Amino acid sequence: MKKIFYLGIIGLISISLTACSGKSIATVNDVDITKEQYKKTTTILSVTNDYLNGKTFDDMNKSLDKKGKKDLENMLLSFMIDNELLYQKAKDKGFSPSEAEINSKYEELSEEITSNPSYKKELDKAGVDKDYLLKEISRDLTIEKYRKDFVDKLNISEQEIQDYYKNNKNEFSIPEVDASHILISTLDKEKKPVNDAENKTLKEKADKVFTELENGADFEELAKRYSDDKATGKNGGGLGYFTKDSKNAEFTKHVFNLEKGKTSNVFETSYGYHIVRVNDKKNKQLSFEDSRSMIRNKIIDEKFLIHLNSLEKNADIKK
Repeated sequence: MKKIFYLGIIGLISISLTACSGKSIATVNDVDITKEQYKKTTTILSVTNDYLNGKTFDDMNKSLDKKGKKDLENMLLSFMIDNELLYQKAKDKGFSPSEAEINSKYEELSEEITSNPSYKKELDKAGVDKDYLLKEISRDLTIEKYRKDFVDKLNISEQEIQDYYKNNKNEFSIPEVDASHILISTLDKEKKPVNDAENKTLKEKADKVFTELENGADFEELAKRYSDDKATGKNGGGLGYFTKDSKNAEFTKHVFNLEKGKTSNVFETSYGYHIVRVNDKKNKQLSFEDSRSMIRNKIIDEKFLIHLNSLEKNADIKK
């Protein structure tokens, strides 16, 4: 099924594409989608993909043949067209956000980006400054208001929800891992990043711990001795079972790529340097009650997609 997402910075998902040629690559009701907009979007999506999933733009492109690259290119262009079409419709209906709403969302997003220095650095290089964020936040909130109005008018029955679960049980089987970790923190007592010199020393400490592991030292004993996550360290670093969405994306992108029984190399997040061992992997089947909210959202997405398709039929779209 075609995915719906908003291409402002709030709604970025992982996908990377090749660039198009020409100043204007599409028009939506006489509004241009330019090559410059397209290239900036691909750059930001690539950076975000690297942050969330550990796959860079080049990694993804290398794994695709010519047809795959073209398909992805067309998919992104289609998403950008949908985004522009929804924005136009939402604006026409008077769903523009207030300045206070825009500023509030900016503060929230800015804090989140600033808390991840490496991610912020890459976004800065991509030209994601305050003006860009404010503009994209305004667009996103405009579309969100339009979509909320659409959702508020929907009537989704209990039978619809039950039928969806019965017919799509495989969608509610969620991967989990049981992992242990050793953390060498790079935050000071005020939870702020240490300076570069201290960071280098802490990296050397993490590398030393990893060398001990390679030489046969016991993971649990090293966690008890070295880990700065005291809550888990005293128990050998055990984190128990968790899903990909239940912990920091910088962390889980590494953990969920590991095979059962494997130990990671040293990797860095905004919390510090980690070494992780995956003890077990399994899929957890969610019950109907645990899936209810998720099912409702999936049904909403399907109905909104039908609505979006009807908008496209009545729009003047050229590409």
